[in-house]
Amino acid sequence: MKSTEGAGGIMAALGADPTVVSDETRAAIEQNAGVRLHEVDPEVLSFVVEASRKCGNDHFKRGEYQKAAESYSQAIAGRPDDFTLFGNRSAAYLALGRASDALLDASKAVLVSKSCGTPWAKGYYRLGCALERLERFDQATEAFSEGLALEPQNARLADKRDKCAGLAEDAKNARVREEGTARRDLVLKLREARRAEVQLQMQNQYKQAMQSPNFEMEDFDWRPTFFPSSRLRRRGERSSTDSSYVAAVAGYCRRLFDLESPRRDLGLLSQGGLLGAYEAALAAALKEQPGAHVLVLGSGSCVLGLMALRCGARRVTCAFRTPSLRRMASVAARENLEDPSRITLLESPVEECVVEDRADVVVTDWFDHTVLGLGVIPSLEAAASRLARPGAKVVPQRVAVRAAIAELRIAKVSGFDLSYLNAYRWHPGHDRCDLSRELAQGSETYRLASDSFVACEVDLQQRLDAFAGGSGAGVEEAGENGERPEWEAEERVEAVASEDCVANAVAFWMEIHFGGGGAPVTTWPGHPAALSQGWPSAGHLGQAVSYFDEVPLSAGDALEVSVFVGRDRLLFHLPGRASRPRHACVPAWHYDMLLDSSRNNAYEGAIRRCVESRRAFASAAKITALDVGAGSGLLSMLAARAGADAVVAVEVSQHMCDVGEECVVMNGFAHKVLFLNRDARRMDVSRKPDGTPPDMEDKADIMVYEVFDSGLIGEGALHLVAAARARLLKPNASIIPCAARVYCAPISIRVASAAGFDFGQLNRYSWRPDYVGVELESIPGDWEALADPVEVFSFDFYEHEANMAPAEKRIEFAIKKDGVVSAFAFWFDLQLDEEEWLSTSPYGQKGRTWQQAVQRVEEICVQAGSGLPVVARHDTYGISFDLDDSMVDRGDLSSGVPLWDPVWKVSYDRATEANAEIARSCAQDPSEYRKIASAAVRIGTRPGDYGVPAEEASKFCVRMMS
Repeated sequence: MKSTEGAGGIMAALGADPTVVSDETRAAIEQNAGVRLHEVDPEVLSFVVEASRKCGNDHFKRGEYQKAAESYSQAIAGRPDDFTLFGNRSAAYLALGRASDALLDASKAVLVSKSCGTPWAKGYYRLGCALERLERFDQATEAFSEGLALEPQNARLADKRDKCAGLAEDAKNARVREEGTARRDLVLKLREARRAEVQLQMQNQYKQAMQSPNFEMEDFDWRPTFFPSSRLRRRGERSSTDSSYVAAVAGYCRRLFDLESPRRDLGLLSQGGLLGAYEAALAAALKEQPGAHVLVLGSGSCVLGLMALRCGARRVTCAFRTPSLRRMASVAARENLEDPSRITLLESPVEECVVEDRADVVVTDWFDHTVLGLGVIPSLEAAASRLARPGAKVVPQRVAVRAAIAELRIAKVSGFDLSYLNAYRWHPGHDRCDLSRELAQGSETYRLASDSFVACEVDLQQRLDAFAGGSGAGVEEAGENGERPEWEAEERVEAVASEDCVANAVAFWMEIHFGGGGAPVTTWPGHPAALSQGWPSAGHLGQAVSYFDEVPLSAGDALEVSVFVGRDRLLFHLPGRASRPRHACVPAWHYDMLLDSSRNNAYEGAIRRCVESRRAFASAAKITALDVGAGSGLLSMLAARAGADAVVAVEVSQHMCDVGEECVVMNGFAHKVLFLNRDARRMDVSRKPDGTPPDMEDKADIMVYEVFDSGLIGEGALHLVAAARARLLKPNASIIPCAARVYCAPISIRVASAAGFDFGQLNRYSWRPDYVGVELESIPGDWEALADPVEVFSFDFYEHEANMAPAEKRIEFAIKKDGVVSAFAFWFDLQLDEEEWLSTSPYGQKGRTWQQAVQRVEEICVQAGSGLPVVARHDTYGISFDLDDSMVDRGDLSSGVPLWDPVWKVSYDRATEANAEIARSCAQDPSEYRKIASAAVRIGTRPGDYGVPAEEASKFCVRMMS
């Protein structure tokens, strides 16, 4: 050991010890006694120290811890560089309950031993025990680990380390739970405050107008609730809320389905493998029965009927789900048959039709991603009773539904926990998706979590035979009251998790079997089995997911799934597990946006540079950011993390405001980010005439926003920026993004022919008055650009007054190849700041936030080398394109395909008027919204009970709850 003088520096570093005399006190004692300690015989000093140590040890063994501590203190006075004495006294202090004193001595034992070059494992043990008593478990674990490094075989150290590690984890979890509880309490209080504020604003508006609302406050506060368990209730169980509103909403949904069904059916024409499977099956059936009568259920394009005639059918009869499909089929028949009368197109629904000459072969394509949601089983039943002979063949013969447990969840995004959005990820029925696209998100929480399994099989041939023969084979018998059971089949499947996950969905798809030993046609062509075996594709039908409440699973865990099969629907259910009610839904596109890392990184970089720049020029000034269209609060948190002192997050949707505020609070930014449930266009920093306080205390220094649709300005971006610049931003405020450029190209995106038939005239059913979002890069074979893109509009968002003026621009495209222009595709480059751009071009690498905008136009034929004069317009809410009639005669260029079917257009206009009336009623009268939303939820729960196709019912239900 080192000398006493050498240990003095260590003691100084450790701090004053009341049990060890200071140098000043010792000098005074020595002077008073006339003795110098360094002059004392070392052997005598050693004898006294050891006697005190032994005395301390004896007291300790007898449990006399106070006396033990005193004896150790005497020994330390004589030898303050003996680390073992500090360790012993630490144990005595710990036994006395003096954990802080024990910690001090244990720390001295460790430091003195290290200074002497002989690190002492027992010192770390004493240190760990003291820290454990003080419930500093993380530090205790480190101390025991240091001791183990010196004595790896020390079991006592190992046990203590493991114990403290567990206690540290428990303590951490307890702190997280406590903090989480406090934050959730804050979320609820903030939500309640916002509700009260919105109520007050509404009341003030009525007071100022000297009117009273024509609705109750209960209706104003009411929000729809969807109970997943209600999908299991028995058929026919209706509540008193069934009313004229239910009938009206059901009729509206059926009308929308009628208008959309032609465009949906055109997707079949792009599936060459599926059409080949149909034709091969038809040829085989007609070879067995030459000259047979074929009944086609579906196929608005008439392609199945045309193939049946080509395969030798004597007669073809077609039944349709909607009037618009029948009109489309009549167009196709006229274009491809010299004698269109060879195909009979039934005008009434299949349930109401009767024919004298019954069919020998029944072929159907009444499938969608929901499997049974289009009513293929009821249609086969009706055909068997009225339209088909006993023993008739069905094409296809059966459908197998394959499924897998899936985890489709938001977790960490840009370092923030956004898992709170998962509570809003659900669907009233089966949500259509592209599984290959979803699983390519690059997120660990987007994956299939089990091997695929057969969920159920629907044997169409068996069902037709049972219906035709009246035997009931394969179909559940009716009960005493004449009604069939609710579910015709129930399967229970145990899906085994292939890895640790938090499952929240069943993903499923179809394998359509046509018989004859051929390969099945799959609706998920991207599945490994389909890719490896080259199965034909029916990818236009898509895949689906059925959501359930989150279930944590470890690899090897089995999850029991009940599969209910009814006449008009398929339902997945987890027996014995609760399903919580749902009050709001976040659209699927929002999750795509959040997982777009290129978008998030670009915004984060631009925001950080902006805050740093403003801080550099005015370091003491408070920086306030305004986030318009805040949604999940991601951009608000990015601004706060970048250094903004305060962020005002503005969101017009009430439930998105709830979601965003929850994310902000739970991520610890409640002190910086304030969520307001407002329309930014109506906000101000001045007190309102009705006495309402200003929306913001002061104008903002930075505005961040992401309110862009596929066509850039369709969500009102120009109006939001103009309103903010006029009333909410300081004159020198920064805007992110700051500018944008719009590019356009004429494209050919149309149906020409399929299976050897001409379907060009059916393109009239693709028209819509506004542009639609299309991800062109994902369908490279379905479209072709006939000219290079040109820039059509450029917006500097700082020039808000100029942007608010509608504009028109004449441009000319240089056609580079012959073709038929059927649409204009346009996209944009978004400038966030001087360094960062985002592009939605189909020719580059882009994220999944935006698609390209595609506007259908009247088809014109163009030739390479010619010019195409076009007028581009924007009215501040949308961009449109049209042929420049002052420069060219469109009649000379027409392809002969009209822009729309006039009968369909009349129906479309009426539906548009009905849609506007619904939107107006819901916005102006909360009691009307309550009635319409209640009807939407009821129909979305059990669409088959109301004669509404499942997908259309779900879409309207989601719309009312979004």
